[in-house]
Amino acid sequence: MSLKGILKKAKQRPPVILVHGGPAVGKTTLGSQFPKPIIVTTEYGMGKIKCDHFPVAKTFDEFMDNMKQVRDGEHEYKTLVVDSVDWLQTLIHQKYCEVENIKSIETKGFGKGYVECLEYWRQYLDILDACRDRGMIIFQIAHSEIKKVEDPRVDSWDRYVIKLHRRASDLLQEHCDIIFFAAFKLGQVKRQGKGGGLTNKTIKGDRCLYAVDNPAYLAKNRYNLPEELPFDWEVIREEIIKE
Repeated sequence: MSLKGILKKAKQRPPVILVHGGPAVGKTTLGSQFPKPIIVTTEYGMGKIKCDHFPVAKTFDEFMDNMKQVRDGEHEYKTLVVDSVDWLQTLIHQKYCEVENIKSIETKGFGKGYVECLEYWRQYLDILDACRDRGMIIFQIAHSEIKKVEDPRVDSWDRYVIKLHRRASDLLQEHCDIIFFAAFKLGQVKRQGKGGGLTNKTIKGDRCLYAVDNPAYLAKNRYNLPEELPFDWEVIREEIIKE
């Protein structure tokens, strides 16, 4: 008896991307250069960027209303940009406190508030999935923070991670196809010091998207991308569609 419904390869779907990095590295600008973008904003990060976008959402309900317009409306947008998910977290925590009639997400203790907030995050991810199903690329923006990593096998070290509570971050990481760490390349040059000796001076280079996980930063991809990519959608697209 032959087996039915067997696929030889996975169907290529638009990617779910999250880019995290420091301020003013160009995350929003990069998102605005993706195909036919619409930006759903939770913070004032547009600056002089010319791109279709919603007004900054002040509440979780307002944010979700904007997201549902993208999900359900008739439009030709090809990329949904969310700027940013760490400010979305603030809206989610505010919503939770209003519904529970408490002053702080910490009020219930033992991290219970953060666990219960995951339901709001899942509502958000459901809309992302629906937008992806209609053929849209998902491009989420987040800020980075430095956290200490503890491992009993070695000394602890610092690492750039997504600026979210751990439970929310884990959920979004699992959902993403690509997590880029956006940063300027760093280099060192020799400079003559005041005493005549040579000293090392750190300098910034070009902006770079890091796509492979590293002890120094969180990254991920399901497309066998190279370790480094430029801030260029066409280059990213070519790497994604490679066999």
